[in-house]
Amino acid sequence: MAQVLSAQSSRDAVLTGIACMCGAAGLFTIMDFLIKVMATSGYHTFQILFARSLFAMIPVLWIVQRAGGFRILRTRNPKLHLMRCCFGAVSMVCFFTAYKYLPVSGVVALGFSAPLFMTALSGVLGGDKVKLAHWLAVLVGFAGVLYIVQPGGDSFSLWSLLPICGALTYAVVSVLIRRIGSTEPAVVTVFYFTSFTTVLGVLALPFIGIWPQSFYDLAVMVGVGLIGGVAQVLMTRAFTLAPVSVIGPFDYTAMLWAVAIEALILGILPTGTVVLGSAIVIASGLYILYREARVAK
Repeated sequence: MAQVLSAQSSRDAVLTGIACMCGAAGLFTIMDFLIKVMATSGYHTFQILFARSLFAMIPVLWIVQRAGGFRILRTRNPKLHLMRCCFGAVSMVCFFTAYKYLPVSGVVALGFSAPLFMTALSGVLGGDKVKLAHWLAVLVGFAGVLYIVQPGGDSFSLWSLLPICGALTYAVVSVLIRRIGSTEPAVVTVFYFTSFTTVLGVLALPFIGIWPQSFYDLAVMVGVGLIGGVAQVLMTRAFTLAPVSVIGPFDYTAMLWAVAIEALILGILPTGTVVLGSAIVIASGLYILYREARVAK
């Protein structure tokens, strides 16, 4: 009986983790559209960064309080945290700027190259052994990225390089988080990063900041932070409930959210290039996750 209850509890945890990841992917996508609204309304990238970070502190502080209070924030890895904050801030700036010039679905599709960079960097920065099958999957995935970007084609835009740079720096962040996470709770990393980007935004405001032009703009700013913060909470919760190999594939539901919102609300359909290219990138990422799951077993 005890084994049956344990198996049921484990299965419930996995299902809850999957639900949390799907919810996080949806909320992050909604946040991306709100960021695009701010960017196209004339607000500077660093002001968007400030709004995203300031209001995200509300759910983050709630997590800290539930996890034991500020005493849990003591760290033995200040240098790693600083590196994570710097690379994470660069990644955010790249993605936030890209939303101003590119469709959200296109940015999301290019952002899916992050797991490919993670696999490539894990052997260099993380000390992991990357097998030949993984390298082949990475190469196929990057071919999908090139197909989306279409370098040399008539539709090529230099702005398309920003999500790729954002994905690369995010991959570095993931390797750093993995090293930090071996000794510290995830909420510690989230708190320091959110605090760092909030301070960064405060320092930039005197030079680039403008007051919200309407109550609608103010609501969008608050929504960007709160939604992003709640999404961060859900994602963190997801990875505590189930293995990465189980949770990871559901991050790709962000593409479904992006396409659905653009189609139903904006009346915009993704191009065939984005659909096929993102399918190649997603398939490569899923294959890498599948191989990692087999190795773990």
